[in-house]
Amino acid sequence: MGRSPPAALDQYDPGSSVLVVSPSMDASDIVTTVEGIRTPDPTGETDDERPTVVVSRAHTAEAILDAWRSRIGDFPSKFGIVSIGEVTRSIAAGTSSVELPQAHILTVGTEDVTGIGIAIGDALSRWDESEGALEDSNSNTISSRHQHPILWFESLTPLLERKGLEMTFRFLHVTLEEIRRADAVAYVHVDSSVHDRETIATLTHLFDDVVELEP
Repeated sequence: MGRSPPAALDQYDPGSSVLVVSPSMDASDIVTTVEGIRTPDPTGETDDERPTVVVSRAHTAEAILDAWRSRIGDFPSKFGIVSIGEVTRSIAAGTSSVELPQAHILTVGTEDVTGIGIAIGDALSRWDESEGALEDSNSNTISSRHQHPILWFESLTPLLERKGLEMTFRFLHVTLEEIRRADAVAYVHVDSSVHDRETIATLTHLFDDVVELEP
């Protein structure tokens, strides 16, 4: 059974970032939570134009698509997946991109921390570029009218285990700033069953809020 997100998860302003602390989520948990954020209206009316991006190291793009198909049914009209660790050796140093009927999928190598950040930025900007985005006159930020993307990052745990707290902290510092400039709302998951409270407390300084989900 997937979790239903607390009502607070759908109430953040554009540019916000939220650290979501809970035990590990399977693919069904992820899609149920993301869809709950996208459709807070109990009537089930969906803001289908709102771009939605799932970033995952723990689950493949195929697993995310299969779970969405079985649990939710219809896919968002603007859906992106950044899949970390699925690239072949021949493109391990870069990012590959493929357009499917269900989603735009970017794949990037596990060790390519810079590439992960770039792929996230590309995923957030692709609909702006294709639909007449407006350029903010005070910055280089591109933001789309009335569209504030949702980004779910599942999860920080593999990055922490491979790269350590210091590099993960630096990665988040840069990436969350890019997400803010895109007027997205970022939900970044960390596995509470793996990391100690000190590690999680260090990460919280980067986020606007922290939400703990029950198993």
